[in-house]
Amino acid sequence: MLKRVLIVILFFNFSFCYSQQVEGNVISAENSQGIPFAKLNFIDHGTIILADSLGNWTASNLPLGENHVIIKATGFKTVHENLYLHPDSTSTIILAPLHYELDKVIVSNNGYLHRESITNVESLRLSDINKIEHTTLGQSIAEIPGVYQSSIGTGVSKPVIRGRSGSSVITYVNGLRIQNQQWGNDHGLPITSIGIGSVEVIKGPASLLYGADALGGVLYFVDEPYEEKNKVSGFVSSRFESNNLGTSNQAGIKFAKENFRFNLYGGYDNYADYSAPTGGQVLNSRFNQSSAKLSMGYSKKRWVVDLRYNFYHGRIGLPGHTHDAVPDPSSFLTSNQNRGRNVPAQVINNHFFSLENKFFLGKQELYFTLGNTNNNLKEHEEKFFFPDIVMNLNNSLYNFKWRSKINKNLETIVGSQGMFQINENGVEAVETLIPNARTLDLGLYALAKYKVKKLNVLLGVRYDTRQIETAENILSQNYQGLNYSAGFSRLGKNSTFRFNVSSGFRAPNTSELLSNGVHHGAFRYELGNAALKTEKAVQIDASYALHYDDLELIINPFYNRIQDYIFISQADTMIESFPVYEYSQANFAQLYGLDFGVHYHPHGAHWLHIESSLSNVFAEDENRNPLPLIPQTRLSTKLIFNFNMDSKFKIEEAVLQHQYFFKQNRLGVFESETADFHLLNFGLNMVYSSDNPLLISVGVRNILNTKFIDHISQIKPLGIPNPGINAYFSIKYKFNN
Repeated sequence: MLKRVLIVILFFNFSFCYSQQVEGNVISAENSQGIPFAKLNFIDHGTIILADSLGNWTASNLPLGENHVIIKATGFKTVHENLYLHPDSTSTIILAPLHYELDKVIVSNNGYLHRESITNVESLRLSDINKIEHTTLGQSIAEIPGVYQSSIGTGVSKPVIRGRSGSSVITYVNGLRIQNQQWGNDHGLPITSIGIGSVEVIKGPASLLYGADALGGVLYFVDEPYEEKNKVSGFVSSRFESNNLGTSNQAGIKFAKENFRFNLYGGYDNYADYSAPTGGQVLNSRFNQSSAKLSMGYSKKRWVVDLRYNFYHGRIGLPGHTHDAVPDPSSFLTSNQNRGRNVPAQVINNHFFSLENKFFLGKQELYFTLGNTNNNLKEHEEKFFFPDIVMNLNNSLYNFKWRSKINKNLETIVGSQGMFQINENGVEAVETLIPNARTLDLGLYALAKYKVKKLNVLLGVRYDTRQIETAENILSQNYQGLNYSAGFSRLGKNSTFRFNVSSGFRAPNTSELLSNGVHHGAFRYELGNAALKTEKAVQIDASYALHYDDLELIINPFYNRIQDYIFISQADTMIESFPVYEYSQANFAQLYGLDFGVHYHPHGAHWLHIESSLSNVFAEDENRNPLPLIPQTRLSTKLIFNFNMDSKFKIEEAVLQHQYFFKQNRLGVFESETADFHLLNFGLNMVYSSDNPLLISVGVRNILNTKFIDHISQIKPLGIPNPGINAYFSIKYKFNN
C-alpha cells in the first residue's frame, strides 16, 4: 500500500511540473477602468500576484481550472471568487468602491468562505487582536469571544474554550497537530507569536476535519503568507514592558521567486518577576524563551509543497511554590525584581516538522501531510541542574484529504488522520508522574457539502480508534467512537443564519488514567482513575449575524451535553504537604451559554469604531451542581479612533478597551468565590511612512492598577494576584525591495 502511495505522489510531482501562462485584469465597477496594483491571493496555491499600474496581471505557475482567490485593492471592497483559469481567455475581476468593510472577506484554512461555513468559525489576524499589545500569545487569543486562558503567572498560559481545556482543546499550526503534554494545567501553548499571521477558533465538537478529541474546540494557527512574487521583505522589532522589565525581540525575512518561497523568523523574550498591584513582585514568575521558524515552499502548476520547522526553548518559572499547609499570600512576594534562574521551573524544548503536499487535478484536490513533533519537558523542584521530572513525547503524524467537486452544487471530502505517540520518562528522572506509554490513533472521515441558492448543507461522519499501552502491562486499552456532524447555513443579502448539531468523543489520556505523584508545576498530588470511560458529547450550536456597511452583529448560543464527563477536583486530604486532586467522572455534564458581538461604524463618524462582545458559559453535572474551574462571564468593549493624517509621521489609531469580568459564585467543591472586577487598557499605534516604514506602539494595560485574580488562574487558591499596571513601548522596522 505504501509503495502505491509513493508511486502516485511521484507521478503527480513529475506529471505536472510544466506551466502555461494565464492572464487577467482587475477593473472598477464604477467606470470599468483598471485598478492599479490590486493584490490577488491564490490561497490554495500560496501564491500572491500584484497587478500592474493598469490592473493587468499574468502568472505561469497556477493550476488551470477553478482557483480560490481573494482580491484586494485600496478603496475597493475585498472579494472572494472561484476563478476559472484558462490559457486562451482573460479573467476579468470587478471590484466595487468601498465605504467601509466591516464584514471582512475571510477564507478558512479548509478553503471555505467564512460566511458560507456551516459552523461559526472565529478567524482573526493577530495584528487585529494586538491593537493593544499582549505579553504572550495565550493572552492575545483570550481576546476572542468564548476563549479564555488558565494561567500560572505570565509564563504559562493555557487556552480554555467554552469551559474546556487541556486534552479537550486541539491545537494546530498550519496542518500539523501539536502535542505537548497538554493534559497538565501547567503546560501552556508550545509556540510563540513569531511568524503567526492569524488564528481560527472552532468552538466545541463542531468539525470532523481535526479530530474527535476536540470536545472543547480547535485552535488553528496559520503562518504569515509568503511574499509576493519576485519580492524580498523583512522586519526587526523590539518591545519593552514596565511591569516585568520584559523585552521581546523578533526578526524575520521573506522572499519569493517564480516558483520558490522562503520565510525565516527568530525571536528571544526575557521577562523578570511581574509586579503585583499591591506592591512587590511575584517571586519566580520570571521566564525566558527562544524561538525560530522556517518555511519553504515550492510550486508548479498543479503541485505545491511546503516544508516547515518550528523550534522553541523556554525556561518558565513557576510562582507559588510552598510546602505550607495554609500558605500566606505575602510569602510569594519579594521586593527584589529578578530575572535570574530560579526553581521551581520548567525547561522545555520543542521541535515541530511538517511536509505538506497539495495536488490540483481539475475538480479534484489532494492534500497529504507528514509531520513529527517532539516535546522534551523537565521540571526542577529544588535543584538547578538535576530535574525531578523528565518526560519526552514524540509524535509522528499523517493527514490525508481528498476533495472532489462533483458539480457546481455538490462537494465531497474524504480523509484519514493518524498519529503514533511515544511518551517516555527520562532515566535521570527522580520522580514519575505517569508511566511510559504508547498511543496509536487512527481516524477516518467523510463529508458532503451541498449548495443551492442561499442554502449550504453539510453532512459528515467520522470513526476514530485509540489504543493505549503502558510499560510493564500496567494498562492496555482500546477506545472507539463514531461521530457525526450535520448542519446548514442560509445566506441573505445582509444576514447569515447557521445551525449545527455535532458529536465527539474523547478517550481518557494516560495522566487521567494513571497519575500517581506530585505535579510540581500545578502544586498538587494527582491521582488517576483507571476505570475512566470515554467522554461522549453532543453540541447544538446556532448563530445569527447581520452585516451592513456600518453595523455588524452576531449572537451565538450553544448547548454541549457530555456523557461520562471527566474532571479533576480537590479532595479533602494532603499527601507530602500537597493537596490531593483526583480524576473523577460524572454521568453527564452540560455546558451552555452564548457569545454575542457587535461592531458599529457610524456613517457620520468614519474615524470611530465601537466593538463589544459578551461571552458566558454555565456548567453543571447531572445533579445540577456547578462544575469547577469555569471562567467568569466577560464583557469587553473597544473604542477605536482612526486618524486620517497626511504627514510622514502619523498616528494611525488609538484604542481604549474596557473589560468587565462578572462575579463567579457558581462554585465546584472546595472552590472559593471570585469577585467581579474591571480592567481598562489603552494603546496608541503610529507610523513613520517611507519606503521602509517604522511602526511605533505605546500603551498601558490595567491602567487603574486593579487588584484582581482570575477565577481560573491556577494560583488563585494561593491568593496570588494577576499583574498590575503595565506600560509598553514597541518599535518595528520593515524593509522591502
